[in-house]
Amino acid sequence: MLSASSAENFDVIGRSNVARRYKYKVSGIVLNRIKADKLRTGVGSRALLHGLGHMCPQGLSADMIDRWISGRTEKANWEHVDWVLKRYASLPTKLKIQGTRIAQ
Repeated sequence: MLSASSAENFDVIGRSNVARRYKYKVSGIVLNRIKADKLRTGVGSRALLHGLGHMCPQGLSADMIDRWISGRTEKANWEHVDWVLKRYASLPTKLKIQGTRIAQ
């Protein structure tokens, strides 16, 4: 049986919340998703975080995201990666301007 103090270290499906703070290898699938969303939206890592300091997970930076994308960093805090994926997913596809009309 878990004590009250140890029970709060687990989420609803029994995964350890403590372990989520550690660094995990970012898979190619996740990196490809981030790269595709960056291209789809036209929003870079700095713009993604601009003005959202109070809403971002502590320690997340644009330089960190750039290092994931470039492959200079293979491991990341899953909370950071998850936030970036959700933030990109919430953004609309960039508009393409062709002459005087807007095409999507």
